Amino acid sequence: MTELMHIEDWIPQRPPFVFIDVVDEVSETYARTRFVVKDSCPLVQDGKLRLAGMMENMAQTCAARAGWVQRQRGEEVKIGFIGAVKRMQATRLPRVGETLVTEATVVEEVMNICLIECVARIDNEVIGTSTLKLAITEE
Repeated sequence: MTELMHIEDWIPQRPPFVFIDVVDEVSETYARTRFVVKDSCPLVQDGKLRLAGMMENMAQTCAARAGWVQRQRGEEVKIGFIGAVKRMQATRLPRVGETLVTEATVVEEVMNICLIECVARIDNEVIGTSTLKLAITEE
């Protein structure tokens, strides 16, 4: 488990735009994170994390995995960009105080481009899914 104070070593975002509190598990092909939705979050509106916030949480979960892999290789963490979002679906938005658990699983990785499937849950309820194509910069 990796606390927030270390997550900033793996992702380029900085508070208040960090949407991960804890990394529960991370490997070459998988990451699982937790984020407690806070009223102070910039993408909370009417007591709920907006869809853009869920997408950002998924992207940061993907970035945490990529940053961890780069650190394991002794490299500096590189900036990544969302190249495409496919099949983003949300059955509901997480409410303030709920813990969003997000999983990111690499489907395919070719050079600096990854296709990653993401699943977001509150307790055992799947509330969002997407497939992200991420590109990592060479620098």
